[in-house]
Amino acid sequence: MPSRRFGKYVIRSRVGAGGMAEVFLADAIDVDGNQVEVALKLMKKGMNAEAFHDEADLMGLLDHPNLVGRYEVGEAFGRPFISMEYLIGGDLRQVMDAHRRLMRDFPVAMGVHVCIEVLKGLAYFHRAKTKSGAEMHLVHSDVNPSNVFFSGDGEVKLGDFGVATSSRGNIGPGEGVAAGKLSYLSPEQTRGETLGPQSDVFAVGVMLHEMVVGFHPFQKEGASQDQVMAAIRAGKLQIPDYVDKPLAAIIARALAPDTKNRYATSGQLAGALTAFSMDEGLQQGPVKVQEWLHSVLEIVG
Repeated sequence: MPSRRFGKYVIRSRVGAGGMAEVFLADAIDVDGNQVEVALKLMKKGMNAEAFHDEADLMGLLDHPNLVGRYEVGEAFGRPFISMEYLIGGDLRQVMDAHRRLMRDFPVAMGVHVCIEVLKGLAYFHRAKTKSGAEMHLVHSDVNPSNVFFSGDGEVKLGDFGVATSSRGNIGPGEGVAAGKLSYLSPEQTRGETLGPQSDVFAVGVMLHEMVVGFHPFQKEGASQDQVMAAIRAGKLQIPDYVDKPLAAIIARALAPDTKNRYATSGQLAGALTAFSMDEGLQQGPVKVQEWLHSVLEIVG
């Protein structure tokens, strides 16, 4: 960076990076003259500017409480940027890792709640339309714990739409390209097939398994990439007896290797989890999420 100032933003620290961009915590001034914290996503040099701009444009079409919101797009010092809401609660991967370091089980109620909130965002995402009203048939393609964020108010938000695709094949990576994080790919993703909402449902199922069962359903320690993909395609699950049978059945259906046997939409999976949550008295809200995050992250910090 030429300096800590980037256009009208003042960069405070680097908070993450991916293949295409880096993310920084920065200060900005809002329309009322107040200083606010934002997440500033800067495209790395030499990357595909068209793909970066596609993500920025897509974020501009989306407006849902369970999706990370965009403030502004622009360019400074020759680098395109996206200014987004900064979520001080961190991401789900950090929270899961914190539980492991503390040797605590991830609370089932929280695991179910987080997935329901992510699924609400996905239900909107999958039905999103262009400004002219045409359906885009979007698939996120990269649902994983590092892309699930928590606000300071205990909200759960899905972010990072950089590899989003269309089930109609008109945006995103072409056929034969498996975008997304290996451990959360659906069987059809590993084969390079055209994706649909059920691919995102599968990824949520993997996260749910990790949180409430306590380990990844397909990735064993030391496994190669080919072994992980073979396990994903086979879809053989061994859900321990300590998981409630109704919840185990929901997880198994979400992770069915054949899409014909999987939940057809994110709404269907959200409905099943909501019914389970109500039956078991597990309903959570933002205040409880706040308290939970504070208890875990404060101890680790």
